[in-house]
Parts: sequence; C-alpha cells; structure tokens
Amino acid sequence: MITSNNNFLRPAYLEVDLDAVAFNVKNIKKRLGEGVGMLAVVKADGYGHGAYPVSRVVLENGADSLGVAILEEGIELREKAVKAPIVNLYPEPHQRAKKIVEYDIEQVVTDLKLVKNLSKEALKQNKSCNVYIEIDTGLGRYGVLPEDTRALAKKIKTLPNIRLKGVLSQFSTADARKKDFAYKQLRVFKNTLDDLKAHSNHIPITSIANSGAVLDIPASYFNHVRVGHLLYGLYPSSETSESIRVKPAMSLKSRVVFIKEVGKGTPISYGKTYVARKKTKIATIPLGYADGYSRLLSNKGEVLIRGKRAKVVGRVCMDAFMVDVSHIAGVKVGDKVVVMGKQGKDEITAHDLGRWTNTFAYEIMTRMGKRLPIVYSQRSKGH
Repeated sequence: MITSNNNFLRPAYLEVDLDAVAFNVKNIKKRLGEGVGMLAVVKADGYGHGAYPVSRVVLENGADSLGVAILEEGIELREKAVKAPIVNLYPEPHQRAKKIVEYDIEQVVTDLKLVKNLSKEALKQNKSCNVYIEIDTGLGRYGVLPEDTRALAKKIKTLPNIRLKGVLSQFSTADARKKDFAYKQLRVFKNTLDDLKAHSNHIPITSIANSGAVLDIPASYFNHVRVGHLLYGLYPSSETSESIRVKPAMSLKSRVVFIKEVGKGTPISYGKTYVARKKTKIATIPLGYADGYSRLLSNKGEVLIRGKRAKVVGRVCMDAFMVDVSHIAGVKVGDKVVVMGKQGKDEITAHDLGRWTNTFAYEIMTRMGKRLPIVYSQRSKGH
C-alpha cells in the first residue's frame, strides 16, 4: 500500500484512489473484449488526478497508449520515463515539429504543412514519426473533411520517415440520450474508412469511440477506443447508461478550522448575501475559489460533516467558505469535511457540484487549483 502522508499538509486536499482507477480500467477492458485497444486520456493533468500516477496505473492494468492535449503534457510524461505510446490528440503549429519528434510523441494532424515539418525533423533526427489523421464527421472542432481524407493520406504516404498509424474522429452526442446524430457520424466515419481501404490504404488504428460510446455504442469500437471520463469513475452524463461499473477515484476533503455562533441579523461573507434569520452556528472551511471551489456555489453548495449535509452560507471567498452547522451535534474544530466524495451513507459527487454551478463534472475535476495537495492511496499493483 502506498499512501502520501497528509499530517503536515494544508487542511484542504484531494484524495485519489489509484485502486479505483485500476478497477475502472479492468472493467472497461472486459467490455471491449479481445482485439480492441484502449488509449487512456490523461490530458489536463489526468483530469486533475495527476497525469503521471494515473498513467502508471492505467498502463499496468491494460491501457495500450496515453492521450494528451498539448505537447508539453507529453513531454512531461516522457521526462518521467514513460515509454508507452503518447498521442497528442490535438493539432500543433508546424513550428513545434522538432519537439514532437524529439520526444517521440505521436501526432494527430489535419493538414499537410505540419506533416511535412515532422518529416523534415524526423530525417534530421534519424527517427520515424507516427501520425493520425483526424476526420471531422460532425463535431466541427478540428479535422479533415471526409471527402478530403483520401488525398491527405496519399500525400502523407509519400513523405519519408512518416508513418500513418491511425485515423480517428470524435463524437458530438455520444453522451446524449438521443443518439441519431452519433449514428450519423458513425456512418460517415465508416464510409470514409471503406474509401481509404478501397484505395489500398492500410490503417493500423481506427478510432471514434469515447466514454459515452464505450458505454452505449459497441458498433463504434472498431479496433481502438479513447477513454477519459470513465477512467476516473464518472459517467459522462445522466443520459448515458451505467453499463460498465466504475468507481470515482477523486475526493475533495477539508477540515473545520473555525466555529462561531452568530445572532439573528448577522451577515456572513462579502456582500451580505446571507443574513442569519436566527441564532446560527457557522463553521469556516479553508478552501475557496482559488482552489477550484466555484464562487457560483455561494448559498448553493453543500458539504458533509459528521455524515450530515451542511449548506454553504454567504459568498465563497478566494481562500475559504462558510457553512451552517447548527443542526450537527458535537461539531468541533478539526472535524473532517467532505466537499466531494463519500462520508457515512451520503455522497456528494462531481455531478452534484456541476449541477449546482450549471456546468459538468469534467470542469469540476479539471479546475481544482494547484494549491491543493494530492494524497494518493494504492493497495494493489498491476494485473
């Protein structure tokens, strides 16, 4: 078992259960079956969980490669001795080709200029560089139009020291209840692949499935899927199935650092947005919007103390917020506070925090501030 010691850390921190990540990877792999590879998406510092610790665990438990969003994320993993394939899932300016090749990053491309620069750099460095064509089947963010894919593939194949390793696309509505558009994208992707194959293009990796599609659209698996949200134990939305069992890996915890009783009419926090209607016991929690606990949770959010919910009162400050603990018997300074996670029989999820702030769980997890220490726990290792 490895556990980071929290005795001397600030009384507000993240806990990441690496065994939960391992559990999630194994269950996803069971669903995929033989012959379907998995790219584990560890961008945005592993969705706030820590890219390197997560990368180590997912690779030990069956992931085939890692996905990042910017070159620097890939470089950071390489500098920590990660040897597995790392795919930069977003196009880069052609001027960054040198570092892409130097650090053996596999690169998604949408135009020939970047590929030509990668070819030149690969020749200079006596290396080869793997690239993936991204097809825009309907998301409208990045990607080659389906009808232009074959021409780009043909040109890529003529460039020295470049290998076309894969073709991928991205669903727009795989996490929605109504999946008509997702199936339309799937047809476009399949037709484009058929056209490539008909013109003697061998594509080792074909991938369009994300977490929502892994749950609900098995026909989209092809021979590779890209999984982010499910790795970390959260379903992409309330409209997907929960057909694969996963466990949330992240909790956000703190402690009560100050308690006071205030009389009727006493304002709490900036702007006097909350005024006590009666004698009220107020607890201060040393966590604020600089740590990712949104100001939008002012007078809306809830935390768990002694197994009971306590409501946020007044505005969330940069470094602290206050809760009403009048109904919680025996509450005292030092009591544990669960801001996200389980305590007793109750649980506050990232989805709850997202609902209270009119956003979603992805944003909640990835915006946790750098000031928050991360405490890791792991009992098992590998398979």
